[in-house]
Amino acid sequence: MKKRIQSIVGTFVLGMTWLLVVLFMPVGNSVFAQALPAAEASPISTGFALPTTLGSLQYAVSASQSLIWGYYGNSGVGAATNLTGDIAYLSDSKKDPFSLVFSGGHSFSESGQGSYSYLNLGFSQVANVGRWNFVLSDSVSYLPGTAVAGLSGVPGTGDLGLNPVQIGGDIGQGVLTNFSNRVSNVAAGSVQRQLTAKTSVSGSGSYSTMRFLSSTVNSASSSSAGLDNGSWTAGGGMSHQIDPRNSFGGNYSYSKSSYPGNALGVSTPTFVSQTASADYSHQFTRKLTVNAAAGPQWISLGSAGSGSAISLFADIAASYAGKSAVASLAFTRSSNSGYGVTGGAVSNSAIFNVSRTFAVVWRASATSSYVRSSNLPVPGVAPFNINTAVEAVQVSRAILRSLSAYGSYTLEHQSLPLAPTADLFSGLSHVISFGLTYSPNSLHLGRQ
Repeated sequence: MKKRIQSIVGTFVLGMTWLLVVLFMPVGNSVFAQALPAAEASPISTGFALPTTLGSLQYAVSASQSLIWGYYGNSGVGAATNLTGDIAYLSDSKKDPFSLVFSGGHSFSESGQGSYSYLNLGFSQVANVGRWNFVLSDSVSYLPGTAVAGLSGVPGTGDLGLNPVQIGGDIGQGVLTNFSNRVSNVAAGSVQRQLTAKTSVSGSGSYSTMRFLSSTVNSASSSSAGLDNGSWTAGGGMSHQIDPRNSFGGNYSYSKSSYPGNALGVSTPTFVSQTASADYSHQFTRKLTVNAAAGPQWISLGSAGSGSAISLFADIAASYAGKSAVASLAFTRSSNSGYGVTGGAVSNSAIFNVSRTFAVVWRASATSSYVRSSNLPVPGVAPFNINTAVEAVQVSRAILRSLSAYGSYTLEHQSLPLAPTADLFSGLSHVISFGLTYSPNSLHLGRQ
């Protein structure tokens, strides 16, 4: 065992030494004489980026090495090699745009823990017919645990700084689990009708599911612990633009969650939540926008002896989009389906994301999230809270025009009030990764 750990650490240290040499090599004309000419006709890649031009497709391939402590509840140190692919497409239609984002790959274990595959796929279609606007979207994922920072939802794969595909219909960082393969899907649709130049009404609906699959962590244990769940939501509202920088509105939504096939002995009554909120949006500058929504939320449990409870719903977000930096800060308080570990919860979630490019060839990204989830007041079940925090940082540097190197660090921490029934993660984990990403210039498709 001691020799195996020394071998893992030795390999990782050698890789990190190589990475530091690459990251901090001097940026002179001789280094980029062939790859980065002075008169640049195309951007330099510091990693995968979502397309911003109509009719373009962006793709990337990444290979990385990770060193892991306490990951998925395993003790000691582990190592893994990750291969990841990313694809994003934006159609050339201004009136009816279509977009697609995919991220997926495989992690090969090198220290006795389980290897696994992962994927996230999302797409959206917009249709404008006169004063009507229609949007259809769907996202599906297959993950070995709760999604964390990054587009793929898996730490250390080199995609930090990109907004993750939303999974399960819940907002914010989810409750962390140990190794529990799950498939999640969210299908949604919305329609908006422009009544006047400044006033519109809208309606929306969505259905989300999460199903846990049997999966082997190692030769000594297996897990399928998780609460399968399904939720559907419908709602409507109105919006009015006061002036180019200010708008307000109101919304009402009705949501119902259920838990089929519960094999964990957790009390999981069907519950209904109804939310009425007032919305306000203000654009401080072309780069900085703030949106806020708040109002009462009524929660009714479908079990004997249960009544209804009223809670505060809040959704506040600020976003900044500059030429070389983007950032977002959001706080959400809302009921949710419990992330597959509780029979419904009310969560307070705060998340901060930032990404910035320096000196053309450098990019730094970071994310920080904290969630406090409280179980719903089910008769016979003692109240408890789960505190979850995820911190991640990544630094990338261009080597050639389409090739970059990166190093990243992810910390996950979760505290539990009692011995969990579901396959919950408890404690502290660290993931240190280094890797290479090949991401060429976007391909232009359709009319030019």
